[in-house]
Amino acid sequence: MARFLGPRDLAQLFDGGGVTPAECVDAVEASFREQGEGQVGVLPRAILTADGAPPQPRSRALKLSASYMRGSRMSGASLYTTHFRPGDVDMWITVFDGDTGRMRGILCGKVLSLWKTGATAAVATRHLARADAQVAALIGTGRYAIAQLRCLLATRPWREVRCYSRSAETLAAFVAQARALAPDVAFVAARSAAAAVTGADVVTTITTSPTPVVEGAWLAPGAHLNAMGQHAPATREIDDRAIAQARVYVDAREQAFAEKGEILVPLANGTIVREHVRGELGEVIAGRVPGRVDARDRTVFCSGGTALEYMGLAALLLDRAQATGLGQRLDAE
Repeated sequence: MARFLGPRDLAQLFDGGGVTPAECVDAVEASFREQGEGQVGVLPRAILTADGAPPQPRSRALKLSASYMRGSRMSGASLYTTHFRPGDVDMWITVFDGDTGRMRGILCGKVLSLWKTGATAAVATRHLARADAQVAALIGTGRYAIAQLRCLLATRPWREVRCYSRSAETLAAFVAQARALAPDVAFVAARSAAAAVTGADVVTTITTSPTPVVEGAWLAPGAHLNAMGQHAPATREIDDRAIAQARVYVDAREQAFAEKGEILVPLANGTIVREHVRGELGEVIAGRVPGRVDARDRTVFCSGGTALEYMGLAALLLDRAQATGLGQRLDAE
């Protein structure tokens, strides 16, 4: 029987301990590994704008992406609208059984997206950052930031996490929440993005900025960076130098070369060539593409978000909901 999990159901699972951040990271990692083993089909994001014009970062639009997981025998799609209300997204994730084709569930993507995105950055950090990384920087303290932090904390012990936002009020509130969450970690409200990034071992950008918030000149040798916030061709969170000096990996090649500004802008201006992107994160996890090869390598993971990242996590949530009776049963017969 299919199940419907709305915002309150998912909040109960995530906030009530029904699913831990570590389990989120492991579920997303398993999906990427399956991709790296050649067992995943990904339909890149398709965008239909309300006015029929080419999509812009804040277009009113309907967006669709899908994935078929042949190894774990499931398929599904993310379907969502953007900016019909300023800054708002209405997203739903559908999951189907890969053997019978029957629907397994519908989940609120607006909540699930927070954890999927946080877990994806954590997986990249697990596989691309130095083993001795202890200092992290988080650029952006908005709606997605707390799940980013909780998943990051699940990957390893951190000595210090530096946080930055252009809004002093938002930054102060986030740092207070972070300190309550992990009192053994030193959380710093940085005075600037440069102050947060300089000397950090791992940097994550999770902003809506259309122009770079991190410069490559700030990134120390050996640093790893996750660029998570943008997916429009003309927008980017990091500059040309950050890409050019690094070993660069993506979530899905076809989609990245269609929409990820961090790659498309330096590609268009001749700073890099296509081969500068060394592979997909799943290929690194599966051992098919080398990741970090030297402690002084700078590495960058560029993610616009794909449907494959939802699948393993959505299946985990549906299993937990089934076991506890959470959500609504859907009679699709």
